[in-house]
Amino acid sequence: MAVALSTAVTSLTLLSQPAFADCTRHVYNKSENVWSFGFTSTAEEKLGDDAMIVASGKTAVIEHITGGSEPKWLRLDKVTYTDGKPHYKASFLMNGCYIQHTGRTDRAVLNDPADGDVIFID
Repeated sequence: MAVALSTAVTSLTLLSQPAFADCTRHVYNKSENVWSFGFTSTAEEKLGDDAMIVASGKTAVIEHITGGSEPKWLRLDKVTYTDGKPHYKASFLMNGCYIQHTGRTDRAVLNDPADGDVIFID
């Protein structure tokens, strides 16, 4: 009985906690390159120190927090260490956990396998 009561109290406590993310998604780097990503408030904004780096063959977790009145953009940058300059830059408007785009994204697959997921392929 004590175990059941403890589990019930723990469950109620977890249910009463505020949610920190509306959805958890992934960035898969299936390319030979190093990539960075992050969220910005405009399409033109640079990532700067807030960029998350994903090395070749690695996976990163994205915690999407949706809502609010400000637009949120997902910025993707291909990073190289030979000259330090990104070779690919793109920003995509977020709609909840869905990444909006109008067709080919060239070096990244968006919303696959789930809405909000990114797979780097180049």
